Amino acid sequence: MAFISKLILTNFRNFLTNKLIFDKKLVLLYGNNGVGKTNILEALTLIGNNSNFRKAEFEEMIYCNQSNYLENNFVIYSELLDHDFIEKIAISYDKISKKKILQINQEPINQKRQSDIKNHLINFITLTPQLEQLFISGKSSRREYLDKIVCDIDENHNSRLNNYQKLIKERLLILQKYKFTNDKSSQEKWLTIIENQIVEQGVAIASARVEGLDFFNKAILTFNSNFPKPKLQVIGEIEEMIGQKPAVAIEDFYKQTLKINRQNDLESFKTSFGVHRCDFDAIFSEKNISAQKSSTGEQKAIMIGITLARAKISANYKSLPTILIFDEVVSHLDEKRKNDLFLEIVDTNLQSFFSATSQDLIPQNFLENNSLQTIKI
Repeated sequence: MAFISKLILTNFRNFLTNKLIFDKKLVLLYGNNGVGKTNILEALTLIGNNSNFRKAEFEEMIYCNQSNYLENNFVIYSELLDHDFIEKIAISYDKISKKKILQINQEPINQKRQSDIKNHLINFITLTPQLEQLFISGKSSRREYLDKIVCDIDENHNSRLNNYQKLIKERLLILQKYKFTNDKSSQEKWLTIIENQIVEQGVAIASARVEGLDFFNKAILTFNSNFPKPKLQVIGEIEEMIGQKPAVAIEDFYKQTLKINRQNDLESFKTSFGVHRCDFDAIFSEKNISAQKSSTGEQKAIMIGITLARAKISANYKSLPTILIFDEVVSHLDEKRKNDLFLEIVDTNLQSFFSATSQDLIPQNFLENNSLQTIKI
């Protein structure tokens, strides 16, 4: 299993420079609020194959001191053990050229090669206080998390999502462009082409979501866990048709709905129907109720169960280099849940990073048996 042994930050967030050595699979970063624990976790995710969990712009990450002196770039450098071919990986960003550079084993990797090696980069599976509240968040947050789960399973899902979003924007621009013209034939021609492409991508996205969650639901039942094993489901008109109706019927319905909605979509300047409006839920199996109707404690336990299952699927089924990140999660758990969490993480054999305000929040037996590395920030 891939193991990060060294991390060096230069001009990153609140760190002018910082060097961290990791010698255990379980790593606790602890310290007062505001010292930069989450910044370190963010830096780790930037060398992975998924997006930074804060969704911040790169320019925002450049070191700025109390006098508002801003550096021109940042560098994140890391060394790995037990990886098939990556020993060193670095990512840098320069605000003047606005260039992001990825280096692997001290060799710059261009954009084309980055897509080729994407699955060799570390898959960071994260849980944050914000994600703990996923089921009381908005539909868009739940849908985004759903697609992360599907991306764990289907490596082409993210490119479909990106293509779909571009097509949605293009359709709205065409509607706007021909708003004040009488050239309806040209408008109809272009809209038909774009809507056909939207439907093609949309049905592929819906199918991937249904198939991905089916795979997840079967996999989670095979894992030993003290956390809930929820049944995940996608809620959307197109998704619910998958497997129930022929593909041709689904596509025809999708096309007709887009055509009928053209005037309303023009007036609102948003696409009112499609797979970009679906929702995501988890059924808490012990009570057979929606996670959205479960208690706060049950929702947290459900999210931990999902996070652990995602990590196990990534490492065991997909054979991806996988690392877990828990940002301020232990502070919200009772002693039994904390102990269960650490026992299960040890069982995964994956390197895992935690952040907390104090060592006292960690189960005592893990501090005493020398299985956890503690680093004060």
